[in-house]
Amino acid sequence: MTKPAEPRDADATRRRILDAATIEFAAFGLAGARTARIAEAARSNPRMLYAYYGSKNALFAAVLNHHAAAHTTIPFDVEDLPRYAQCLFDHYRAAPHLARLLLWQSLERSDLTNASPALRAATEHRIAAIEYAQSTGHVTLAVPAASLLDQIHTLARADATDSTLSSRRTADQRHELALAVGALIDPRRVAVTTA
Repeated sequence: MTKPAEPRDADATRRRILDAATIEFAAFGLAGARTARIAEAARSNPRMLYAYYGSKNALFAAVLNHHAAAHTTIPFDVEDLPRYAQCLFDHYRAAPHLARLLLWQSLERSDLTNASPALRAATEHRIAAIEYAQSTGHVTLAVPAASLLDQIHTLARADATDSTLSSRRTADQRHELALAVGALIDPRRVAVTTA
């Protein structure tokens, strides 16, 4: 008597595919990623990738969307943007694959920026908060709010994928990031700290 086949767990298969795709896309980007490698790492077959996600492009978008949720949980306080930048820095250092995914996304699929409804809402909230802080004089008007937020994110991602940095250099970078963001939001801080 043959043993009956175990039922497929579609959710578990999707999770394995997303995990494998995260690693593949972070390493090779959208153009360099191979669905055969993703399927093998997910212990699945390429047909399942297409059955669940439709295309490699759609799988890339699903990976970005999957990781966007964690990004929205990073504490944001418009009155302490240097601290926000440090929280981002810590997040990217703990998850360098996310920093690499975002770099690939900006190179290959910039149309997916804020494609996640949750990330889009969080970004809009943060921009509105910065605009309000600008209107009250707490943040410089020299840089538009959306650009300022983008620059903070860019600075926080710098060197996040460099695993060769010593813990001392990482701590220095984190401190320097707070100084840089402080100078970006209020140039008078530079004069105070360097005088």
